[in-house]
Formats: sequence, C-alpha cells, structure tokens
Amino acid sequence: MFWSGFEQAGSSLNLFARDFTDRMIFGWEVPASMLQNINPTFIILLAPVIGSLWVRLGSRNPSIPIKFGLGLVLLGVGFLVLAWGAQFVADGQVSPMWLVVTYFFHTVGELCLSPVGLSSTTKLSPQRLQGQMMGIWFVGAALGNLFAGLVAGQLETMIPADLFRTVAMITGGAGIVAIGLAPQVKKLTMGAR
Repeated sequence: MFWSGFEQAGSSLNLFARDFTDRMIFGWEVPASMLQNINPTFIILLAPVIGSLWVRLGSRNPSIPIKFGLGLVLLGVGFLVLAWGAQFVADGQVSPMWLVVTYFFHTVGELCLSPVGLSSTTKLSPQRLQGQMMGIWFVGAALGNLFAGLVAGQLETMIPADLFRTVAMITGGAGIVAIGLAPQVKKLTMGAR
C-alpha cells in the first residue's frame, strides 16, 4: 500500500511538476525531473534526525506496526497537501513548494516505514527463510511500483486534485486502520523491536 503511493514520485508527481508547476527560477526553467531530487535530499537531512529520535525515545519508541501506520498516514498527508495545491491549477501553474511539502511528508513517512520494514523482516522471519522474506519485501515494493503506474495513468482522465485526494484517503485510511490494529499485530511480533 505504501509503495503504491510513494512511487508515484516518478509518475503522477513528475507529471504534475511538468504540467502544472511553475518551474522558472531567475529566468531558467528547472526540468521537472530535477524536482525528484527533493526526496533524496530530505532523506540525507532527515535520516539522522529520525534515527536519533527512535533511539532517544528508548522504551517509549513506537512499535513496528505503529511506525508502519505512521508511514501510511504521513504519505496520505503529503497527498492531501498536493490535492490542496492542485485546486489552484485552474488559476495557472502552482508553486513548487506544494511538491516540496508533499515530498517532506512522504520522506518522513518513508523513514518511519522503510528501515523499520527491512529490520523487522529479518527479525520476524525464521532464520532459514530470512533471505526469501527479504525478497518478498522487495516484491511488495515492486508491486507498489506497478500500482503506482496504474494510478498515475488515471491522471489523464481525472482532475489532479481528485486523484491526489483519492490516494490520500486510501493511504491515510489504511494507516489509521494499521494504527488501530497495532496492539493485535504487536502481540504477533512476540516482542520484536
């Protein structure tokens, strides 16, 4: 679910940047693809912050399922921001700040989910199946890319604000459900942190 929204960075978000975003800076038009650099920049800047936050929280550190739910909710918030910004497209192109803020939420969501997912996959898998289970983790990411492409294909027929709002409701709703189910899922993890 997470990757199907997150991986729209290379499709629907890039198309939004190309077609609906004012990319002129000092008379130079920034290529839409350069806005893809925002996420990796945020990863470099925020990974130490989020990592140290988890360490500082110590025993109050959220459980694995809570972090997964937070990742989905933050992804949904990012799409809500972009849906809000996309409403102003009728007045012309919108500021790239809508994408910057969206990528910020997506990156923080990714930092809640991805490293935790990789770690928990090895911790929760039987030792003899750890390699295969890591493969399944990456199959999930690949399927997310597939679904991201299918969703982005709807950009031609849907108003961007409606598309992004729909993705926000689905991913954010899944995150809320994940947080609600966290106590039951945490029991199944048998104390893995």
